[in-house]
Amino acid sequence: MLKTLSLIAVVAGAVAVAIPQASASPVCGDRSKVIDSLSAKYSEEPVAVGVTSNGGVIEVLKAPDGQTWTILFTYPSGPSCLVASGEAWQDLEEKLKGPAA
Repeated sequence: MLKTLSLIAVVAGAVAVAIPQASASPVCGDRSKVIDSLSAKYSEEPVAVGVTSNGGVIEVLKAPDGQTWTILFTYPSGPSCLVASGEAWQDLEEKLKGPAA
């Protein structure tokens, strides 16, 4: 009986911790409004883009000085959602593949 109650307590605790994380909703909106907002607030502009296997679009936006950056995902159905954001973006130098031509 004590073992069963302990198991129930552990499961209930795990569920209680998981519920707030699961209910956190992503920040999404119309792409042009999201881009305009990031530009106005942080001077961020798109610097890289890629298409995912499901037809969505991933974009990296950054401020000219690299102080802030955002990764944005646009679903094929239309809405754009913030995936990640941060500070101190650094561009890497492109490396030449093979002998220089």
